[in-house]
Amino acid sequence: MITRICTICGQPFRCYPSDNTVTCSPECRRERARRDATGNGRKWGDESKKRLSDKGQTENLKKGTEAALKSPIAGPYETHWEALIWQLQSPEGKIYTCRNLNLWLRNNKDILPSTPGLFKAGIMQVKRSLQGKRKPGVYTYKGWRLLGWRKPQDK
Repeated sequence: MITRICTICGQPFRCYPSDNTVTCSPECRRERARRDATGNGRKWGDESKKRLSDKGQTENLKKGTEAALKSPIAGPYETHWEALIWQLQSPEGKIYTCRNLNLWLRNNKDILPSTPGLFKAGIMQVKRSLQGKRKPGVYTYKGWRLLGWRKPQDK
């Protein structure tokens, strides 16, 4: 048996060396759990953050990011595994059908009324309204309407 100091009340208590216990009693254990649950528990210190930051990316991570960007199912392509088929209607009435909205936005910046990021956020609000997830509903973004979206395998 060894003696440790309780992290909550500071009292010494005895436990086995292989035991991970850091509190002396059930009351202190509950208090520690409460602190962890409310976000006032263990936090990263500045020194720990700096030490992790200084490590940088490992070689495996660098290779993985590079490979993912080239992959047809993970990179910025129409074949991305999460890409949906979208139908948008411009204010002039022209209908655009695309697969992978992000890619379409990057390739069509000149016809958009705002930046691709803002435009996507507006269209996503329209989508949420059509799904019934947004009250009050928004059904256009700067004159653009969302006519539909679906997964590629859905016909």
